[in-house]
Amino acid sequence: MNCYCKERASKPKLVEEMKDIPIGYCGLCEVCGKPGHMHAHPRLPTTGTWCDKHWNDLIKYRIFMLGDIVQYTFYIVIIGIFIYSIISMWQLFFE
Repeated sequence: MNCYCKERASKPKLVEEMKDIPIGYCGLCEVCGKPGHMHAHPRLPTTGTWCDKHWNDLIKYRIFMLGDIVQYTFYIVIIGIFIYSIISMWQLFFE
């Protein structure tokens, strides 16, 4: 797991600071307070602690970005060109 649990095993001072956190975890979830793991946020420049449920929710959450806007605009343009060509061919052959 990519978290700070290995730090707990190698630093005695950290063990004392984390005495209220169950063994096998490196923090308490920021959302629900259950034991969890400290990770770097998947899309933001921050670190936090989340339980497995809230970590999975965080990974699945989709942030709409500029690349998405460009991609969807490209799709709309391609579909528009396709529809325009069909209408033009229809007019060419049937009018």
